[in-house]
Amino acid sequence: MKAVATVLLLLGFATISWNCGGPPKKRKPKLDRVLIGEELQFGRKAAEYDLWREAIFRWEKVRSADPDNSRATNNLAVAYESIGDYDQALDLYKRALELNEDSADIRKNYKRFLSFYKRHQRQLARERQRRGSEPNTAEPAEQEDESDQSGGRP
Repeated sequence: MKAVATVLLLLGFATISWNCGGPPKKRKPKLDRVLIGEELQFGRKAAEYDLWREAIFRWEKVRSADPDNSRATNNLAVAYESIGDYDQALDLYKRALELNEDSADIRKNYKRFLSFYKRHQRQLARERQRRGSEPNTAEPAEQEDESDQSGGRP
């Protein structure tokens, strides 16, 4: 009887000490270097076939595991530029440069993008200005349509 009580007592202590550690900590799964390389390569292959959303998915996966990966950040900037999300691309190019200011590829991509982005911003400004100076011709057409419905000329 003493042996059973001792075993139960030891099991009780073991259970209590096991549970005192608290809930298991939730961690982001870390990709190892091999998997990171594979994801980067998969993203590059997707980009070669203009599958930019797939490439973005792969490179975001790399960044979630390794936020300081300048290659993935640069690749993401190129991808966002390719799908027309220029503001996101600008932020990512700047971040890639912060991570690796010595990379000739990142500097070259950023410089090329800035040249395009500045022209794009000037074009948008010209279009806004032109729209602001053009008379609104839609309103008279709408008024004519209403007069046709109210018994004007058939």
